[in-house]
Amino acid sequence: MDRLDNEDIGLIWARHYPKRSESQSSKSLCVTLAIIIKQRAESILLPYDDGTDKLRRTLLAARVPREQFDAVEAESKSARIRYDSPR
Repeated sequence: MDRLDNEDIGLIWARHYPKRSESQSSKSLCVTLAIIIKQRAESILLPYDDGTDKLRRTLLAARVPREQFDAVEAESKSARIRYDSPR
C-alpha cells in the first residue's frame, strides 16, 4: 500500500469531516487520519520543541484545520471514555 501524501490526507479529511456525525465510516476515517497526523508530527525532528509546533506544521502541510482536528480528538476521547466506563 502506498503512503498517503499530505495532500491526500487533506482531501480525504475535507470530504469526510462534515459527514462524521452521520456516518460511522466517515467518523472512523477521521479518527484514523488524526492518528496518522499525530504519528507524523511525532516523527519530525525539531530541536527544542515541545511537540506543539510539530503538530501545527503537520496540520498545515495536510491542510487540516486545527479546530477540526481538536474536535475529532475530543470526540474520540469521549467515545473511549464511554466505551471503557463500567456498566
